[in-house]
Amino acid sequence: MIRQPLTVGDRVRYASPFLRTIGAHAGWLPAARGTIARLWGDGFAAIVWDVAKPDGDRTGGAHVSALERCR
Repeated sequence: MIRQPLTVGDRVRYASPFLRTIGAHAGWLPAARGTIARLWGDGFAAIVWDVAKPDGDRTGGAHVSALERCR
């Protein structure tokens, strides 16, 4: 399957292979869902999460290789 590039406005979550790599089997990361607010640099995305992170902030960033599109 060919992955389509992520674009601004896409709904995303962390990809399962990425979560397994970092050992995140529980906590907020596997359940995190958000919307890409902007893309910059060499494949980085600014994300507005649906639910606040443990520190109370709803914004964050990730490399697009760690993300996958969701509903």
